[in-house]
Amino acid sequence: MPLDTGAFADGPAHGQKPASSARPRIVLDTTTDIGAALRAARQSLGLTLAEISETTRVRERHLAAIEGGLTDQLPSRPFSIGYVRAFANALGADADATAARYRAEFPSPDDELHTPVGVRHNRTGGGRSRLMIGLVVVAVVAVVGWNVTRHVTLHPAAKPPAVPAPRAAALARVNSAQNGPFSVDAPLPAPPEATAPAPYITPVAGADAATNALAAKPDADAAPTLFVAQGTIYGAPPGASSLIIQAKKSISLEVRGPGSAVYFARQLAAGEAYRVPNLPNITAEVSNPASAELYENGVSKGPFTAAQMPLKPGG
Repeated sequence: MPLDTGAFADGPAHGQKPASSARPRIVLDTTTDIGAALRAARQSLGLTLAEISETTRVRERHLAAIEGGLTDQLPSRPFSIGYVRAFANALGADADATAARYRAEFPSPDDELHTPVGVRHNRTGGGRSRLMIGLVVVAVVAVVGWNVTRHVTLHPAAKPPAVPAPRAAALARVNSAQNGPFSVDAPLPAPPEATAPAPYITPVAGADAATNALAAKPDADAAPTLFVAQGTIYGAPPGASSLIIQAKKSISLEVRGPGSAVYFARQLAAGEAYRVPNLPNITAEVSNPASAELYENGVSKGPFTAAQMPLKPGG
């Protein structure tokens, strides 16, 4: 079966002799349409559609559609033109002239349209279009002007509010500077936020914490609070250290030594306590300073003043 490849050449197929060498060039009938002319030329040569299809490798149904002028049964425009050229070349006719005649008889919107030569374009409508545009612009300007005038008439400009007496006096003093000198009031004092804050004192717990505890107490003559065991006491054994940290509420406590070595890390419930080991460079860190109270030698030194505090336990 012949293949519909869509690739055509004006020359003969491979292995066949040119049509022009076997017979003279055929001139197609110009009194009929191109399809009937191709059919008449084929029949005059005694060729069948099958033989033309074998030569051109175009399907018989496409050749029959060309002869019958059935363009709706043909593929796209470029393929159809190629089929016509191959058909004419197989018959020995002028392929270019045949393709041009087919385009003329079956025009397509895809074909390039050229401007006719010697035709003068009618421009009589241009003046009327410009006149219509001018009338529209004038109408728009008139409507806008009428709206603006009506708005100004119905809504007159409001008078500026009266200037208060103190402000008017101040403006008068400023304006008088053009005719003579004027006095300047004394500068206002600095706002409160511009004053220097009180110096910060680093809290220290341990043997030197008595001063901090007394400073935190509103009444220095009040009776001291003594340590009362209300739960488990972790850490060093009794008598091994003078410092005890007791949780008033549930807190997390972490005690570190030199080199950030962790000696104790635990969640203390309310009433539980931890006896600090008698070691140098001890630091305690709590989750809530207000809920951790420090005792030295069984006497309260007050709650922690910071989340992390250095401790100085004594024997």
